[in-house]
Amino acid sequence: MGTLTAGVAKGMVATRFAMAVNIGLVAIVGVWHLGLDTLLVLRGWPVYEPQAAAAGSWLALTVIQTVGSVLLLRSALSGHTARWLAGAALVSGVVATATYPTGGMIGDVSWAWNTVGWFGVLLLTQRPLWELVALLGANTAVTVAFLAAHDALDHVMVARLLAVTYTTAGVQLTLAYLARQLNDGAREATEIAAGQAERLARATADETVHAERQRRYESLRSTVEPLLRGLAEHRLDPGDTVVRRRAAVEAARLRRLFVETDDTPHPLLHELRACADIAERRGVRVTLLSYGDLPDLPTSARRELAEGTLLVLATAATRARVTVVTTPEDVVVSVVADAPPQTLVETPGPLTVSAQYDQEEDQLWWETRWPLRPAP
Repeated sequence: MGTLTAGVAKGMVATRFAMAVNIGLVAIVGVWHLGLDTLLVLRGWPVYEPQAAAAGSWLALTVIQTVGSVLLLRSALSGHTARWLAGAALVSGVVATATYPTGGMIGDVSWAWNTVGWFGVLLLTQRPLWELVALLGANTAVTVAFLAAHDALDHVMVARLLAVTYTTAGVQLTLAYLARQLNDGAREATEIAAGQAERLARATADETVHAERQRRYESLRSTVEPLLRGLAEHRLDPGDTVVRRRAAVEAARLRRLFVETDDTPHPLLHELRACADIAERRGVRVTLLSYGDLPDLPTSARRELAEGTLLVLATAATRARVTVVTTPEDVVVSVVADAPPQTLVETPGPLTVSAQYDQEEDQLWWETRWPLRPAP
């Protein structure tokens, strides 16, 4: 559970950081296209030919930006969709470039080249870097092709093209690389922090378990040690019924303590089986029945559920039947045995415990109930 919790927390932190980076990219591209591109299109509107194509390309890029941004922020932008949207952005850029006046591919009226590059950063930032490089290369090739078609590739235009390419593509590649590095760095830092938290939680849990075991050992020592010392010093008679009963109870408690940490599908049934083994070694016929799917129970709950059964089994004369019933409301452990009435003791914890003794049939019934839901 600790590992799972740490893994979930680690994923949440890394996801939040990645979301912050994605929001930044969406904001940059949104301001660029809806702000700067809109101003450029409006300012150069008279020179575009045909104007419907210019408006259509701007609108298409707006739709692509909206769809890509929503998918990115929802962490639903798959690689296939990202490449398809990037290709659509490139085609829209070609249409927009076709509407520029002769030689206007690099100038005050050109807007689609930079925009397609920024769209590539937005859509392909989570993809391998070569995909963005390929898109930027294709985008630049479109501009070069239109310049060549208009016979505008002179020395001045080539110099301007190199300068603009170096500036725009360089900035876009740098931002994409930084976004990737920030995400990777956040993921690594989160993994380190989660690992430290997991080790600390494990150490704390180990200390808690150790302290609880020490408490249990001391509790058993306070009852087992006087018994063993009395037997060793011949102050207690092994043939005495009371002494034999005390020895059976303490043996069952020790056996249950040893099996509390066993890794079994149903630890409660395992512990009850251990208690039953002690009784069976004395010749008691024990039947153990279970109904319903047992949930995961804390050690303290299992201990209190098994305590009454332990006492009854330790003092049973010839037969006992242990029943475990699981309902949506509670877990009930009951035992019926031919045990003496003095077996009844105070409940070991804050459980709803009931006991009934039928003297005519010489039967003792003990029931322990652990509520799975709080009482209304």
